[in-house]
Amino acid sequence: MKKIYVVLALIFLGFSGFSQEAPPFKFGIKASPNLGWIKPDTKGIIGNGSSLGFNYGLIAEFTLGNSYNYAFATGIDISNFGGKIQFPDAIAPIDTTLLNTKNSSEFNFRYVDIPLTIKMKTNEIGYNTYYANFGFSTGFRIKSRQNTSYQLATGNLTEENIDVIKDIAPFRVGLVIGAGLEYNIHGKTALVAGLTFNNGFTNIFNKNYYELNPTGEVNIVNNRVIDTITQKASSNFISLDIGILF
Repeated sequence: MKKIYVVLALIFLGFSGFSQEAPPFKFGIKASPNLGWIKPDTKGIIGNGSSLGFNYGLIAEFTLGNSYNYAFATGIDISNFGGKIQFPDAIAPIDTTLLNTKNSSEFNFRYVDIPLTIKMKTNEIGYNTYYANFGFSTGFRIKSRQNTSYQLATGNLTEENIDVIKDIAPFRVGLVIGAGLEYNIHGKTALVAGLTFNNGFTNIFNKNYYELNPTGEVNIVNNRVIDTITQKASSNFISLDIGILF
C-alpha cells in the first residue's frame, strides 16, 4: 500500500508542472468488459476461479479549478461481475436426510455503481492525453444469481440461475485505481481507453455459514446443521474501459 501512495504522489507532482485551460464539465459513455473474482475470508471456503462480466455507464468529469490536469470523475455504472468459490456443504438430494458434499458455485452480481475519483491528466502529447485516477466506488445491489454444482457419490447435481439476491450484501464499497489515455478526435471529443482495478472493501455476502467438524466437513447433528458463522468475502474485478468523452 505504501508503494501505491508513493507512485500516486510522483504522478501528482509530475502532472502539477503542466497547466492548460479546460472545459468545466465533460460528459461521456463507456463499456467495460471485466474479469472478476471472490476472495473468501471464512474457514473452509476457498476461491475457485474468475468470471467474465460486463459494465456500462455514463461518465461525468468536473474540472477542479481552472486546471486542465485535475478533475473530479464520477458517473453511473451498471456493473456486472462475479467469481467462483468452493466450500463444504450439506444437502438432502433424495429424501430429508442431509449428506455432506462439496459445493462449487459461480456468482454473478449486478450493482449500480457511483465512482468517486480524482483524475489526473497530462497535457496533450500529439493527439494523446494520459491519465491516472484514484478513489472509491459505492454500489447498490440490484440482482444476484448463482450457478451451483454439488459433488455426490452418484455424480454431480447442478442448479443454475438461482436467485440469491437476499444472500448478497445490498451495499458495496471498493477502492478504484485506474490509468489510460484519451485520443483527441476533434475539438473536445476524445476516445478513452484504460484499465481499472476495483478492490472491494466490504463483505459481499449477507448470510451465515455452517460450523465444520474436525475433518473439514459440515457438522451434521441429528440431521441438522448449525449456521451461526458469518460468511465473509470480498469481490474484486479488473476492467478494460472503452468510451468516448464529449
